[in-house]
Amino acid sequence: MRLLVVRHGATANNLEARFTGQLDIPLSPLGEQQALALATGMRHERFDALISSDLCRARATLAPLAETLAMRVQLDPALREIGVGVWEGETGAAVRARYPGAIERWESSATFAPEGGETVTAFRDRIVDALERTRRAYADSAVLWMTHGGVLGMLLCHVLGMDIQRRWQFRRDNTAIFEFEVGEDYCIVMRANDTSHLHGLTSAGEVGQIL
Repeated sequence: MRLLVVRHGATANNLEARFTGQLDIPLSPLGEQQALALATGMRHERFDALISSDLCRARATLAPLAETLAMRVQLDPALREIGVGVWEGETGAAVRARYPGAIERWESSATFAPEGGETVTAFRDRIVDALERTRRAYADSAVLWMTHGGVLGMLLCHVLGMDIQRRWQFRRDNTAIFEFEVGEDYCIVMRANDTSHLHGLTSAGEVGQIL
């Protein structure tokens, strides 16, 4: 399977370096421009399926490309960002002030979650399950996932056999394209953080990478 995985366009929370998690917020004006640029850059691609996180920012990023390719979009809640509960909508500074040591614990522990949030282990399991479901359904096909920065970090750790606590070591800019060749017992990274379609648009990755 040829799998392209794309991070959604920029949101106000990305630009303000706020935790978003599973808050269902729209794209910013920059994110809307990025979505149009992505559609233009990928207009000659051919896919057998377009699958998106059901959150608004992912759906809105994929919509121009789906229209360009005249394809319907499948929604999969398993492609959502990690849930960070009471931190959602807060800046890192605010979380550190209100919950001292919690971010550091979250970054170093796979079993800790903010109140109302999701553990990193549970997050990993749903992403790995989504990958396997997609591979089984589209083994000899080309598929695009529209998803989130945290999903990409987790996916890269999984396919590269890395500790999931190293997921922060990958740059994942808004609308960046990652490409994988996925087989029954292997996965090859073919392309990473490709933002060539943006043609000078400011990347949210330049100002904040918080989920």
